[in-house]
Amino acid sequence: MTDLSFVYIIRHKDKAETPDQEVVTELTSRYHDIIELSIEQAAGFDFSNAIMLIVDVPPDNYETVTSLKKILQVTNQKSIPSFFVLGSMTRKETMQVQILGASDFLVHPVNHENFITKLGKLANNSIEDSWKALSKTQEAALKAGLKVFEDLFANVKEGQAFSNEDIRQCCDLTIKATAGDGLSDMISAIRTHHNYTYRHSMMVSGYLSAFGLLLGIKGNDMQNLVACGLIHDIGKAYVSPDLLDKPGPLTDEEWVEMKKHPEYSRQILESIECNEIIFEGCIHHHEKLDGTGYPDGLKGDEVSDIARMVAIADVFSGVTEKRSYKKSMSKEKAYDIMLSMQGHLDMDLVNAFKPIALDILPTGLNSGNKLKAVS
Repeated sequence: MTDLSFVYIIRHKDKAETPDQEVVTELTSRYHDIIELSIEQAAGFDFSNAIMLIVDVPPDNYETVTSLKKILQVTNQKSIPSFFVLGSMTRKETMQVQILGASDFLVHPVNHENFITKLGKLANNSIEDSWKALSKTQEAALKAGLKVFEDLFANVKEGQAFSNEDIRQCCDLTIKATAGDGLSDMISAIRTHHNYTYRHSMMVSGYLSAFGLLLGIKGNDMQNLVACGLIHDIGKAYVSPDLLDKPGPLTDEEWVEMKKHPEYSRQILESIECNEIIFEGCIHHHEKLDGTGYPDGLKGDEVSDIARMVAIADVFSGVTEKRSYKKSMSKEKAYDIMLSMQGHLDMDLVNAFKPIALDILPTGLNSGNKLKAVS
């Protein structure tokens, strides 16, 4: 499938960005890689890797409207959403964007929260629609993962129980999809999803599925491993969204709060009498072999096999993902960094993770060994 990688921002040629336009650029670049095009450049452009178009050009004259109509005829046929940012809320402009088939619109100066909400909704609709190009199993795994994740976080926030059966069915789909179709397309399909915590959790789950298959883990051990990836950050349901979505690095004080999420996970999972293996992987994936991790400062053999594996998938996913304050890193560079993390990660497992990290994992893997065999 085509990797949806960019949000394209269309503006007038040879005009410097206004302060209002700079805000649109900055807000969008927090979540997505952007490419800016003039109307002239956009004419006849392929846009096959577009998540959406942001049209930051007022449709207030015949020439501009005619050019935009040609561009949007192509993108609308490809179901690429168009998000207009208007110069004014006049009847002429609002009617024109509706005629052009705009997916949504706002007016300058944009309200930051409103813009981000609309941006996220359109981006996710586009990305989730692209899942149709995947295999049926991959599409089902991603859809199930999204529903389970959203239900899980909503129930935790409201103090309600959540379904272990739904989690296990989702994990079975992820394992089946990874074994039958590989991991690369599925990871590409969610890499730009606007919901970072879902995206990260599903990627960690996918990496652990591939890792388990490669190591020959099977049965309940395999289910538990993949479930750890899906819910390893469940404690973040108790962390402020402002902190989770902060458009920049955290301060020392904010890090203190963020590092509480494994303790929050402990509270949540103890309340439902969680499986011990899943509990270990979720609570202790930030422990380090040299004892400097958190929340319990475990050291050496005190860190379980499953926590070591979740730590590797978590670090690799975190380093390779784009965040509002950092660019994504190549898988090769990310793996090199992991090789330097002596005292943090289990180097035997890091070496075993290489085929997943460098995307050379074969499909149709057979399972055989038990989890304890990987220590």
